[in-house]
Amino acid sequence: MSALSVRALSIYHEGHLVVQPFDWSVEAGEKWAVLGVNGAGKSSVIHALLGLNRQNNPQVWLDSVSLSALSAKQQAASRVYVPQRYDEPFTVTVWQALQSVVPDADERQCVSALALFGLIGRANAWVHTLSGGERQRLTWAFAHVRSSQQTCLGLFDEPLSAQDLAWQQRLLQRLKNLPYAVVAAVHDLNHVMQFASHVLLLTHDEATGVSSVLAQGCVEEVMQDDLLSTAFGVPLKCAEAVHWRTDMT
Repeated sequence: MSALSVRALSIYHEGHLVVQPFDWSVEAGEKWAVLGVNGAGKSSVIHALLGLNRQNNPQVWLDSVSLSALSAKQQAASRVYVPQRYDEPFTVTVWQALQSVVPDADERQCVSALALFGLIGRANAWVHTLSGGERQRLTWAFAHVRSSQQTCLGLFDEPLSAQDLAWQQRLLQRLKNLPYAVVAAVHDLNHVMQFASHVLLLTHDEATGVSSVLAQGCVEEVMQDDLLSTAFGVPLKCAEAVHWRTDMT
């Protein structure tokens, strides 16, 4: 069953075309990485799937239902979202922020989420005093508490950008093991190989400012030297090398 499908989806930002029309299907449980250079539209893809641009909604289906036909409550139940950054406009504690974002969560769920993402010791800290990495992990905690048996899709916009090595590895393992389908915009090719089963690869035309899908499919098909070199504009070659890695198994 498809957790997500799009048909002839053109993605716009502030009224301007940023990604040419494309078809795409994400099956239940698949883990997709969205790859491309800066400005290629990775975040715009995530935002289109969130329905932030109503122009895109009729061409997006969640669990075989048009996004435009779902109420805000139904959309919230069927997917979770982790943004690149979290800016709290009010002076609140971590605990207050979690309860305000997920007001129906019980205390045990909140404690579990904060512990899972290394924030239990910061529960009474003001959100504005958190480091960038801690703020980002707070958005993971929001998504964790929001998820339910109805969740079919997780959308992640560069969810590791503020993390140190240890937390990168922990969160990559979590992405890989989530029970629902995942679409994550990432920029590190090595991260793709650690969590993704599939890749949506974007190429960007600097002359027009418009991107298009260069390739999509399983990791082995898309993570090829020629395709990656075209997408990133530099010669790339997969190299077998000795490298440090953490043992998170």
